Amino acid sequence: MQLASLFRAEGLLPEDIAVMFHVSDKPALHRALPFLAEEAPELFDAFQNQHGPGVEATLTKRKYMASFVAEAAGEFVFAGLFAISGNTYRSMVELDADPRRKELQRRYGDINFVDYGAEKGQAGRLEFDLIPAVPLADLIGRLRLRKPPRAKRVYRFLAENLDCPIVEITRDRRLVQPPPEWREFIVDASDLRGLPQARAARLSEWGGVYLFVDQTDFMRYVGAAYGADNLLARWLAHVAGNNGITKSLEQRDPSNFRFSILERTSPDLPADEVIAIEQNWKRRLDTLHPHGLNQN
Repeated sequence: MQLASLFRAEGLLPEDIAVMFHVSDKPALHRALPFLAEEAPELFDAFQNQHGPGVEATLTKRKYMASFVAEAAGEFVFAGLFAISGNTYRSMVELDADPRRKELQRRYGDINFVDYGAEKGQAGRLEFDLIPAVPLADLIGRLRLRKPPRAKRVYRFLAENLDCPIVEITRDRRLVQPPPEWREFIVDASDLRGLPQARAARLSEWGGVYLFVDQTDFMRYVGAAYGADNLLARWLAHVAGNNGITKSLEQRDPSNFRFSILERTSPDLPADEVIAIEQNWKRRLDTLHPHGLNQN
């Protein structure tokens, strides 16, 4: 079935709908879009309710926006149908002042609108009032499409002109992928600040020995999390400020750290045994100064 046929079957006119395949050139934000759509709708709204002049021209003539977010290479999952109830012009200063956009900038390095506007010669944008619509709501997280290859750089389509077959409609809703097995748990600092609930919960349950690598020069640090200070708390402490939390890390920007788990340990394992495992990993990976970031 084609997407336009699905719209008609639901009593919707394709001519009323703009289909948006949401992407971002900020990698952390691009990866976070399914999470935002599922668990932080106010941030997702701030991301999708303003666009450049070409998309503005389309949205001012449409009744609905059908939003999709990337799930795998070339595949997108349905994030919702939104009624376009109006729009308001906002200056770039006003857009930057929105607390939601400040949060997108802080977490994911989203664009600074004042700087972007100066570069593009734009003083402001239309901010669209998007209201979640009832039609197709049961397909959120279930409907999957493959974006047409004919327009890799285009993310906005007119529904009546979109030649887009449906890949599948799953039984279960899933916008956010389930947490990986611990050996596959690799997290950049930018992703750590906005983890999906299921992934954050899993990390908060796990103790063990971990590694992070500073992506600027690939220097490595081995640490341990045990007791009440499980992996999530420990990793968040590393990225909480503008500098690392130990003497060997204080000159480094933690936003460049990439975390992984070397070995999980039992919650009942005494602290001295976890520290012994940590020391063993330091020797095995040769992370002691000057070859690595560990001081001892």
